Amino acid sequence: MRFTAYRVSRAGGSPQAVATLAIFPRLHPMHTTPLLFATTLATASLFAQNQVPQGDFQATPTTWTMAAFNDPLGTTGLVSARVQGHGPSLALAADFQTLNSVRSATWRGAPFALTAGVWPVGFAVSWEKQVTPPIPYPTVNRVELRLYDANNVVVSTVTLNSPNQTGLIERAAFAGTVNIASADTFTPELFLRHSNLAGIPFTCAVDDVFIGSPDGWYFAAGCAGSGAFTPVPGVTEAPLVGSSNFALSVHDTFGPTLAFFLMDVSNTSAGGLALPFALGGGCDLLVGTSVLLPAAVTGVGNGVGTASQLLPIPASPGLANVVLYAQWGVADPGAPNPFGLAMTAGFGFRIR
Repeated sequence: MRFTAYRVSRAGGSPQAVATLAIFPRLHPMHTTPLLFATTLATASLFAQNQVPQGDFQATPTTWTMAAFNDPLGTTGLVSARVQGHGPSLALAADFQTLNSVRSATWRGAPFALTAGVWPVGFAVSWEKQVTPPIPYPTVNRVELRLYDANNVVVSTVTLNSPNQTGLIERAAFAGTVNIASADTFTPELFLRHSNLAGIPFTCAVDDVFIGSPDGWYFAAGCAGSGAFTPVPGVTEAPLVGSSNFALSVHDTFGPTLAFFLMDVSNTSAGGLALPFALGGGCDLLVGTSVLLPAAVTGVGNGVGTASQLLPIPASPGLANVVLYAQWGVADPGAPNPFGLAMTAGFGFRIR
């Protein structure tokens, strides 16, 4: 096993030894082929799938359809958003601009089957504003996830109110359970509500709707580099068996520079290291390093860099339900650790 050290420099500056990757095994760059996934099958964990079709809104065209929208000055549809503070990724949103009465957007997803039992349910929401005070009257500025049975009767409604946060973006997530009395076919519905009592316009965006288990999730935390920007992971398209467009990205980095994409079946150990492994300065290695690929970061300056790693998923049914974990490390002269790496949070995803 070979080890190496990389050197990067600021644009226009002299080279600096700012990214010593002594703890990472150097792997030769691998083409984005089934080889990326071939070594994961024997040890990958199996989890229950998200039963909500396209609950992450990454597949296009979407199977969600608009049932109602009554804001003549606003818009609704899929947008690129950072609902959980990561991303950006596609989310279902309504931009409410009319303030003289209650406005709402209703979207319906595709039907799906559930067996009887208690199912985990969740979704994430952001409310983006042009002013920093919290949205007033949270209970009337809310999002509801409704579940209809085959007779179009509501069997469950879960509600998430605006979270009364100061800032240009308010964020919240719902996590709970729904009790399904008997097996049936169910249809999900999202209801986004804006009250005239809010007194301000806002864009409400919903992402990562799941019943069962989410297809992708963030874990732990990243650490900042130059300009106090913490690089954030993002996702393009859904992790579907046979997808040629699935990709993981990194945003908000220093640039131009070199980034390192890490992926493994484990987020508890990397070789002989227990994870998370402290790199120093509040930065952690969160995933194993079975896959380590370099990627060029484009963009000049602090917090504007981006990079992406395409991950075509083979059309092999045996890959369904495989869970993988990923993280980005970015060579950054402002990183607070001896390795010169600003790190993202971890991202787990389930192939379906």
